[in-house]
Amino acid sequence: MTRTSSSVGTAPLHGAGFQTLNSEVVIENVPTEGRFPDWLSGSLLRNGPAMFEAGSDLFNHHFDGFAMLHRFGFRDGEVSYRNRFLHSRAYQYAVAHGKPGYPVFATRLDPSRIDEITEELKRGETPDVNAGVAFARFAGQHVALTDGSTIPMAFDVETLETKGPIVWADVLQQQDCAGNKVDWFRRSTTAHCQLAPNGDVINYFTQPGMGQQVNAYNFYRIRPGMLIREPIGVVQTDALAYVHAFCVTERHIVFPESPLRSDMMVLRDGGSYFESLSWRKGIAMKLHVLDQATGRLAGCFEVRPSYVMHTINAYDEGNEIVLDVAAYDNGDHVAELCLNPGMRPPGGRLTHERMPELRSHARPVRFRLNLVTGKVTEEELAPLTVELPTIDYSARNGRGYSRFYSTGINNDPEAIFYNQLASVDTKSGKYATWSEAGHFPGEAVFVKRPGGEREDDGVLLSVVLDGNVGRSYLMALDPITLEPTAKAFLPHHMPCGFHGQFVSEDGA
Repeated sequence: MTRTSSSVGTAPLHGAGFQTLNSEVVIENVPTEGRFPDWLSGSLLRNGPAMFEAGSDLFNHHFDGFAMLHRFGFRDGEVSYRNRFLHSRAYQYAVAHGKPGYPVFATRLDPSRIDEITEELKRGETPDVNAGVAFARFAGQHVALTDGSTIPMAFDVETLETKGPIVWADVLQQQDCAGNKVDWFRRSTTAHCQLAPNGDVINYFTQPGMGQQVNAYNFYRIRPGMLIREPIGVVQTDALAYVHAFCVTERHIVFPESPLRSDMMVLRDGGSYFESLSWRKGIAMKLHVLDQATGRLAGCFEVRPSYVMHTINAYDEGNEIVLDVAAYDNGDHVAELCLNPGMRPPGGRLTHERMPELRSHARPVRFRLNLVTGKVTEEELAPLTVELPTIDYSARNGRGYSRFYSTGINNDPEAIFYNQLASVDTKSGKYATWSEAGHFPGEAVFVKRPGGEREDDGVLLSVVLDGNVGRSYLMALDPITLEPTAKAFLPHHMPCGFHGQFVSEDGA
């Protein structure tokens, strides 16, 4: 058979990343090659789906799978590992009944079951949260998050045991940020809440228009040490967009509203959220800018039609806001993540395989938004395909910065999944890349060296799927050169996940 970077014969090598992992294991000492830094002490947490079916019912999309938490522990250069399913009600229902029992992103649920769930929520029963996307920390509690619910799911950072949902006990559980009394459980949100430079956690939720109310994005803050959401402001819209990520600066919120919009009628007729999405061809992407202090709209900038799955960073610079994003030309990327080949955009090579085929390529783009003149400019930061971008988040999010890291797809014409890591200097445009045939790296998480002063003084950690053998390993790399310095080899594959977070030994 002819082996390329993406397939063996007709079997794409990244397919191993979309096979269910049922095993929950504890490995006290993971075999390593090279040496992880002695100063690296704490846990790398990873989140993502690990079960892609409920009984005999196959899920349609990468976002649909049941969440599994992974923890790599570090001490004195040695590595441990454990994994555990997040015990959401959806997961527990599927295990008990052998079929799906709660809504997911792209797989329809029986209408009668939807009615049952709605009545449960109206009675005040505990909501379901299959929180399989990202992590955050509220008032000392570690939580997993997803786009599909405004409720965080708490867990134990050492054992990965599920503690359960955190149901907000604040005014926004009964009303929106404009003061209207509404049903909170009809909202969607993003797993990418943002840590502002002043320590506030900022996020948004959608409020679908019903009756006399209009569709709106509602922005709020959570003060350090608190579990109470405070309203900031509201942006109204004719149709809600799927916005997976936004940015904050020291003074502003920057919210990219793309032409990928949701039709509420599809949802009301029993369709999945994915089925409700459509691309408004020829419509500009709007960059809404809100003042964090007052909640007022400071500007709305229209740029070329494009879609942003992930932002990189933003910061204030005089009268301008610098906004860096991974920009696609259209919204096809979301459909390309479908496991069901019949739901992916037409024209692909994988007509029967249940795995994503990524044919859209996002570029790292910088927008400069002038709040005085209303003008906006655009430039490309590097000639690369980028996704899942990261920075020195705790120190540089919302502030001026000079380096980001990303996964991406290299120039191999056969490549249809993330097969490259990149490190980009945003000031000089210089970049380094890492790739190896048949290996598929996940998001790169930067960990700063204790006492390090430079923005890139630390180590990068990425979980890589070796498609040649169907197993995964954790790799440490130099943040500037991307030279690998150590690897820790697992005895199994880790399904391709989404986001991670490093937690130091003191829990920070």
